[in-house]
Amino acid sequence: MKTPILLFVCLPAFPACLPVTGDRILGRDLALADPRFAVMPESYTVAPAPPPGAQRVLAGPELGRLATAHGISLSAPAEFCFEVPVRHPEDEDLIRAMRKGLQGAAGVDITIVERSANPVPAGEIVFPAGSLSPSSSGEHNVQLWRGYVQYTGTRRAAVWARVSITQQITAAVALRNLPPDLPIGAESVRLETRRGPLVHEVVALRVEDVVGRIPKRPVSGGSMIPLNVLAEAPVVRRGDRIKVEVCSGTARLRFDAVAEREARAGETVELRNPSSGKIFRARLEGSKALVVLP
Repeated sequence: MKTPILLFVCLPAFPACLPVTGDRILGRDLALADPRFAVMPESYTVAPAPPPGAQRVLAGPELGRLATAHGISLSAPAEFCFEVPVRHPEDEDLIRAMRKGLQGAAGVDITIVERSANPVPAGEIVFPAGSLSPSSSGEHNVQLWRGYVQYTGTRRAAVWARVSITQQITAAVALRNLPPDLPIGAESVRLETRRGPLVHEVVALRVEDVVGRIPKRPVSGGSMIPLNVLAEAPVVRRGDRIKVEVCSGTARLRFDAVAEREARAGETVELRNPSSGKIFRARLEGSKALVVLP
């Protein structure tokens, strides 16, 4: 019986890649690979950092040139490998970033249906609210949300997820159609608690936020009332008579004038003197208009 011959072949082992967390491979990164490079300035730019998932190898000749330029004696420079470390973030990491993107909106439940599978560098995960696509009724309110990982000062890695988002909110709801430019009465609004798709607008959460104000556009009955459609009701309207006080030092002159347009408290309004017919401007303070002369 012949004895089997075992043949061992020794191959050179490629060095493990060193992590890079910035935009560039710097002198301090070389010093970590070989202490002899510690004489180089730490912030000296050696080469651009590789993209996530790739490697950048500094070959012997290139290292030799760097060593010579900085007075470093290297007999046989080895190769150095650098890479940007990557990881697979957990669903909880993504959801935490999504909640931050929604600025802590209350009563929100987020379920990840599908997500990007590529590993990403360590860094801040960001899901901007403006990158959340509108939901489709045929997809059971599933929305595509595109985000990114900010892993250096200037570099980002894309992430995405398909999510189902619902929100429970207690808000002011119009009981009937609210026409524009008419003050909203207490009988036209009430608080309701609802659960449904994410509410993108900032809506009135109290009846007090609505009553007495006027819609700038029509509000449909049964809908929540966005704050950005509401304005303060004018103190005076065109044709209203208003008391005017003219101040000049210690002197006071009081008379009635007619408003030429509507205005709110604190605004400047055009008034007409009924005696002379002249138009002048005054600032509304409460229920009167004030003119201060130098």
